[in-house]
Amino acid sequence: MREQFDKELAKLRQDLIRIYAELDLQLHEAMDSLIHEDKEKAKKVRRATHEIDQESMKLEERAYNLIVLQNPVASDLRLLQFIIYVNFNIQRMSNHVRNIAKTTERAAGHKVPGGMLDLLASLAHLVYRVLGETVRAIVENDLNTATNLPELDEPVDELYRTFFKTFNKLKTEDDIEAASRVMMAARMLERISDNSVEVGDRLVFLLTGRRATLDDLQELEPEELDDMQAAQGLALSMGQKEVVKAANQIPEVELDSPTSSWPAIPADEGDDDDDDYDDD
Repeated sequence: MREQFDKELAKLRQDLIRIYAELDLQLHEAMDSLIHEDKEKAKKVRRATHEIDQESMKLEERAYNLIVLQNPVASDLRLLQFIIYVNFNIQRMSNHVRNIAKTTERAAGHKVPGGMLDLLASLAHLVYRVLGETVRAIVENDLNTATNLPELDEPVDELYRTFFKTFNKLKTEDDIEAASRVMMAARMLERISDNSVEVGDRLVFLLTGRRATLDDLQELEPEELDDMQAAQGLALSMGQKEVVKAANQIPEVELDSPTSSWPAIPADEGDDDDDDYDDD
């Protein structure tokens, strides 16, 4: 009975990483569609993000079912809470990715002024890095990596502010509507980065059992962070090869597969049979 519960927990964690990776890939696709004015690709992204939303809802339902049926405590309960909270952030990020795809459909054929698309591409690369390091921290259960997330987010905020300066320099003959659309996409990218940093905050409680944020840990040495880590259940290390494989789908992530790991989790274990911008 306990072994089955551990497998279900581990499968939930694996599926969370898989959904996170798919979200990251769709963000790449959405940005590519916007830069190259590819409306067909943007439509595919919109469909894919709706599928991500459906998968996220199934994942959340499975997590709540385990809470109700198993009455978990300690690290097991923290893992389920983490999955539910992160799932909420994933759904918000999915919404933002979908809105970027909508920007493609609305800005295509317009001349975006002031080098704003170049700025947007640079901003996206900063956000990719935040997402990649967030996934790395989750996969490796690493507080040290997580504590770097606010620092990685700072250039995102700084570059986002540059958009306002660029917008204010536009001339009356520039396509202001197209520029506004790109500004909206930049806002979506900035929010995706913030949401991913929030995931890092959730990771602190999972790994330590303490109510603290990443900002609270900024001044601590790596050894102090290691001492904070609480004992964890089997689910956080079980099936690690599959978790690493899912994470490595993200272009910015390159993790070594563990030379030894807990038994793999069967792919079907724990699965259920079961024209404005969207709200933030």
